[in-house]
Amino acid sequence: MVVAKTPLRIPLAGGLSDLKEYANSHGGLTLSATIDKYIYVAVKDNYAKDYELHYLNTHEKAASAEAIRHNHIREAIKMSGMERVALDLSIMNDMPHEGGLGSSGALSSALFSALYAFKGQSVSDERIIKDASALEMDVLEGASGYHDHTITHLGGLRLISYRNAEHESLPLGVRDETLTKFKSRFMLFYSGFHAKTKPSLALLAENLHAVLPEMEAIKANALNMVEALRADDIFAAGACVQRQQDFKQKLPGYFENEFVIETMRRARRLGVYAQIPGGKIGSFLIVFRPKGVKRKKVIKHFGDLQHVPFSFVPEGTKTVSL
Repeated sequence: MVVAKTPLRIPLAGGLSDLKEYANSHGGLTLSATIDKYIYVAVKDNYAKDYELHYLNTHEKAASAEAIRHNHIREAIKMSGMERVALDLSIMNDMPHEGGLGSSGALSSALFSALYAFKGQSVSDERIIKDASALEMDVLEGASGYHDHTITHLGGLRLISYRNAEHESLPLGVRDETLTKFKSRFMLFYSGFHAKTKPSLALLAENLHAVLPEMEAIKANALNMVEALRADDIFAAGACVQRQQDFKQKLPGYFENEFVIETMRRARRLGVYAQIPGGKIGSFLIVFRPKGVKRKKVIKHFGDLQHVPFSFVPEGTKTVSL
């Protein structure tokens, strides 16, 4: 059996500038970090000579790869050259799917990593990311970005640039002590709201021409956050978390509803910076605590939401053979 473990991610600034339709023409830039919440893909032989799949409380059997209903699994099996190998494949999640923490991109990374390892084929990180990009944006179609599968596969807190399916991890130049203090100010909450990302990103992609200044501002926000961190000003960097949310709510796409508006009002009343991650209205709320705001006070203030303790992690996808 081979098991691949890929972390989810928290976007900090620059998200949406990695959208294919924007990044290919203007270049994208994101600052984000992986956390200790994972997607797992386990692959083993299936001696029943068919495909046996377990995912999202579903048990699926298929006589051929083409007959598999789960889009990511079907296409990853075909793209990795495993369509004639009987497999037992299981997907497990630490967090709910479609929540805005990059689960789709993380799944693509985990699938290709597990399938290639099971096949006995050693492939580079660049190959996994390239295959995940092709799966997310070309094979499955629909609007998508380069960010999620890239950061979740590589791991850590990274400033990444994108253009024409190429990416580059740029040097942060931030002191470790500053990053430790910065990370300690974050909290995560779960609302239970779920939505698909592609319809929201499709609307944004269709209307990009009308919001190019806003997209440039989103990209600049990532640089502003890095510059603040380089200056050891973690609270100025934290303000960029809120700025990202403010920019998103001005864009065409499904980024705002009454819940979002009221949640941001509540955050302002408490004096914290907040962001709902993902290219949509996701299931989670990221909170950054400015100086003087205690964790217990934030938990009490957002008492109707579920507090999700987490830690940042430096590693991306890991694969083991059992």
